[in-house]
Amino acid sequence: MNEERYTVLIVDDDEEIIDLLKEHFKKRNCEAVATQDPVAVIDKLKKFSIKLMLLDLKMRKLDGFGVLEKIKQEGLTLPPTLIITGFLPKYQTQLETHGIHADDVITKPFDFDVMERAINRRLGQQIVTSEVGSEYEDKIYRKNRCRIGFVEDEQDLLKDLGYFFEERNYKVSCFSNAVDALHSMKKEPVDIVFVDIKLPGMQGDELMVELKKFSRPPVMIPMSADPLPEDMERKLKGCGCKNSITKPFDIVELIELVKTIAVEKELLG
Repeated sequence: MNEERYTVLIVDDDEEIIDLLKEHFKKRNCEAVATQDPVAVIDKLKKFSIKLMLLDLKMRKLDGFGVLEKIKQEGLTLPPTLIITGFLPKYQTQLETHGIHADDVITKPFDFDVMERAINRRLGQQIVTSEVGSEYEDKIYRKNRCRIGFVEDEQDLLKDLGYFFEERNYKVSCFSNAVDALHSMKKEPVDIVFVDIKLPGMQGDELMVELKKFSRPPVMIPMSADPLPEDMERKLKGCGCKNSITKPFDIVELIELVKTIAVEKELLG
């Protein structure tokens, strides 16, 4: 079986458990999107390409069954899912109605060896191994001189994106609108900027037209919830945009794209 980097969504209203699981996956060079708010799961699934979801059953705001129902109601595809609970016998029949069997349940307190075997079995490939070198500890990020900007009006998405890159010692600036981003980048330029096409007021493509006028424009990467129409693609190519990304984002690919650009610009290592 092949080893693979992947993104996991952790849903648990216990912050300590989230921190424990995030640290576990980080050491295995995997990316973790996490939320203590079960209501936010739908948004996370729409924003990020999730390989695996770890879902606690007993949460105060909305239990795990409520989360599974909402995913179904939204017409979203349920990613491979493992359930976290201390009460398997009580819920086993109800879980099976959602296609989740006893082998897909992780009981508390965690046995990480058991959890990793369950993940490997659920996905059918060896993607979680014993202690491996983590990219977070890779020396390439120790002297990171790359500055990244994110222009996005959804605050939760800004927070998530900022987290992944700050963990790798990128200097990150986040903006909720294009006017503030343009004003700031005139004073403090960035090397790479991700820009949502649909923004309040000044639109993302208008911002990139202005950024193109800089004496040293940043590498600009448009973001969109939908595929871009041909006329927009032509406009963005005229601004020098070589890449664009659509939601749901693949965090692993996003990290690799930024790393490649930063290495080419001699800002890493």
